[in-house]
Amino acid sequence: MKKKLLVMIPAVALMAAPLGTGAASITHAASKDSQVQKIETKAETRPTLRKGSRSSYVTDLQQSLKDVKYTVGVDGIFGTQTQNVVREFQVEHDLSSDGIVGPKTWAALDENKVERKQFTDKDAIALGKKKLGSKIVFSGDGRLLKDGKGKAYYLFKAANQDWIDQGGTGTIGWFNIYKDGRVVEQ
Repeated sequence: MKKKLLVMIPAVALMAAPLGTGAASITHAASKDSQVQKIETKAETRPTLRKGSRSSYVTDLQQSLKDVKYTVGVDGIFGTQTQNVVREFQVEHDLSSDGIVGPKTWAALDENKVERKQFTDKDAIALGKKKLGSKIVFSGDGRLLKDGKGKAYYLFKAANQDWIDQGGTGTIGWFNIYKDGRVVEQ
């Protein structure tokens, strides 16, 4: 009788135990489309990384940052440069800029990759030319950024080709170009 009771107590305790925070995120993600669910689930399975971490996950992080147009070396060592680039990414994506890569930063990186495939910098330039004219030349670093409302945009410097041809800088200004076609001067 004692042996059966000892086996049943842990089983009952497991069934009665509340689920951790990871399950809540997965349940929440399930209410969104499957693409977002995959992103959040994948983000939750990767470890938290911080300065001093060394692993293939750090290599993946560095490559992901590089893929979304951040300048960082890919060596598997989470040093000062990687930490600074992570902070920059976090600020530009409205995350806490602690330089630590947890589930939210992983998810933002993954989401940024997906959004970049759906809305490229070439798409943004085409929208900008449509709004500002075909004689406008755009330049930028190719990063997909987020505004305070979570809307993705590219930041470009716009210049008039005619003015450049006449020996000037041609600079008109800096513009945020959104997927919905908005071209907002800074």
